[in-house]
Amino acid sequence: MEIVTGGPASQPKVPDGMGETMALPLEDSAIPVSSTRVDGKVAIVTGSGRNLGRAGVLELARRGADVVVNVRSNRQEAEAVAREAESLGVRALAILADVGIEEQVNNMVDEVLTQFGRVDVLINNVGFRPLYPFTEMSTTEWRGVMAANLDGPFFCSKAVVPSMISNGGGSIVNLSGIASFSGAARRSAVCASKVGALGLTRALAVELAEHNIRVNYVVPGSWDETATSIEDMEPESRNLNRARIPMGRLGIPQELANLYAFLASEESSYITGQTFHINGGGIRY
Repeated sequence: MEIVTGGPASQPKVPDGMGETMALPLEDSAIPVSSTRVDGKVAIVTGSGRNLGRAGVLELARRGADVVVNVRSNRQEAEAVAREAESLGVRALAILADVGIEEQVNNMVDEVLTQFGRVDVLINNVGFRPLYPFTEMSTTEWRGVMAANLDGPFFCSKAVVPSMISNGGGSIVNLSGIASFSGAARRSAVCASKVGALGLTRALAVELAEHNIRVNYVVPGSWDETATSIEDMEPESRNLNRARIPMGRLGIPQELANLYAFLASEESSYITGQTFHINGGGIRY
């Protein structure tokens, strides 16, 4: 694990076709801006150096939470997002840690507790979705997917729960994907790991309810990860797969970030053990 406490605020280009770094949405965006606040909370968002995780960090910061940006290895991304969050008037900490390695997770949470004194919100946003033909997938590849998608939520949740109990409650959100419910060729490991995380979510929701810790599951659909509003979506994103997505467009990261913020807030105080599909109607479940 490596802790990053400062660095340049410039936005890096995102490699390998993953999309440009997303700007914070404007107030006049077509996506509604909620008044829901999370002031005084400390939130860890794993896998938050870009795209969906980054949007979640910035929305939590905008609503008043101190935030922890976690990435596995890209120092520049982590620093940039942390500086953006700080510009919104909150404290931010960038930490490099592989969520699939328990020691690194424990060190990350220890540092958060040292710096901020508590953890109230955990968004297990990391998602590793490689394409491996089943008959060709190695045991090492299988275990790599399990480490990121199933071990990660387990290690992170186990590390933060004592702080949540001490502080009277908290919110844990685990992330999935549509393929885990519909099935997908060459993604057997991904589907198995994400359905495992669903089982973990439901079990923890029951076990931790007495401590006022809520645990929920979010299932994103397809996204235009470069867009900051519906208006600035590329035309092909607006029109992509209209037959498959009843709303006739891809989602934008801000829409998922709004759901993260709601589940982190006290407005969702009686919601636990639930699965939230956010996909424009692409799958009805």
